[in-house]
Amino acid sequence: MRTKLLCLFFIAFSISAHCQKKSLNIEGAWKMVQSQTIKGNKSVIDFPGKVDNDITKIWSGNQCMAVGRTKQDKSVSDMYFLGTFTLIGNRYEENIKILSYTEWEGKTIKMLLEMKNDTLIQTYPVDDKGQIDKNEAWSEKYVRIKK
Repeated sequence: MRTKLLCLFFIAFSISAHCQKKSLNIEGAWKMVQSQTIKGNKSVIDFPGKVDNDITKIWSGNQCMAVGRTKQDKSVSDMYFLGTFTLIGNRYEENIKILSYTEWEGKTIKMLLEMKNDTLIQTYPVDDKGQIDKNEAWSEKYVRIKK
């Protein structure tokens, strides 16, 4: 009887572990290498190109932050961000505490993450079903900073 219970527990545990979505490993520092605006079926690369960004984003535990500088024409803007996040599979939510664009402070932004080797792409906003907002969305591409 004890062996049967142990086997049932092992089978249930194995099925549960197999069914859970595995989250992406985003821990560490990442450098932005591209950003684009998506409107309908069109996408326009903003950086590199119209804008020059020097932005680094860091994830640790459930905390995230970003800092950098954006240059467009002769205008220079500092960019900073601090918040928390949750990640389940490729579904990501960022809870914004502090942001240089203060209108978004206190908001939660839902995103999709995609990772290919040491490249991470985040696309936002998405709805509760993970569908990208067709009216206007953004996609940012980051590469992992090596130690």
